[in-house]
Amino acid sequence: MKNKLIAEFIGTYFLYLIIGMCVTDPGAGAFTPLAVGIGLAALVYSCGHISKAHFNPATTVTYLSAGTHPKKAFIPFVAVIILGAVAAAFSVQLLNQAGIASVKAIEIDYGRILFAEFVFTFALMWVILNVAIASGTKGNPFYGIAIGAIVTAGAYSVGPISFAAFNPAVTLALCINGFIPWGALAIYVAVQIVAAAIAGLLFRSMQITNPQEFPKGDLN
Repeated sequence: MKNKLIAEFIGTYFLYLIIGMCVTDPGAGAFTPLAVGIGLAALVYSCGHISKAHFNPATTVTYLSAGTHPKKAFIPFVAVIILGAVAAAFSVQLLNQAGIASVKAIEIDYGRILFAEFVFTFALMWVILNVAIASGTKGNPFYGIAIGAIVTAGAYSVGPISFAAFNPAVTLALCINGFIPWGALAIYVAVQIVAAAIAGLLFRSMQITNPQEFPKGDLN
């Protein structure tokens, strides 16, 4: 368990450090989604064999809903993922004080934001479940690329609308750095968790109803 939690902290820390530095002036501009996707893919490959590379409380929720994550490990995983994101948020403030000082929070249009965060959090969880733990794709070499690619696609698609968080820990870090207003945190997290739970339950039901087409995934 200790090694898994260390891997989750490191992976989450660098995931948000990449995000935070790319979106803070001068940043990476239009290349931000690509940089985040590539960075995430590398981190998933580096930690996937240790902890399954959650880096996202929503991923832990979706694995739990799918029946592939032990209940006793849920709180430790979520706690260390949040700590990693918070540490990275403060690191961004340290590394780019001038950029942070000029940050303006996005304007909140709850209808569009909730829909964007729901559909793309669901899409991310669906990809993760089907490339990382499904027996039909077990041992594949492309799981990290697929996960990074869906995050890149989501960021390009709805980044201007919701900041493309898709992750409660990242959402918290974005609030710390001023990109998302604190008043929106709870609703972001709620919709992300709901989307993750639905993806996990759907994945699990499809395995039950179609055991040959969707064999049971595992974390071993």
